[in-house]
Amino acid sequence: MKDNLRHWLPALFCAFISIIALIGSVDWKATWWRPAFFAFLPMCFVYAAYVTIGMQCEIRELRKQVAEMQEKIG
Repeated sequence: MKDNLRHWLPALFCAFISIIALIGSVDWKATWWRPAFFAFLPMCFVYAAYVTIGMQCEIRELRKQVAEMQEKIG
């Protein structure tokens, strides 16, 4: 369960700051949302990169295990 949630956290975080921006942009004179949105926007990419790097490490490990198993069989 934790792995499934881990993959969705970047999308949830991006949705959260996007909702903040949408709510703040309803009033054209409101500027309180801009610093929060633009300051945390790079974190969306960082979170997505962490998940992607983790998945790539798992894929490499699985490929290594498959290669070892194929060597034992054949």
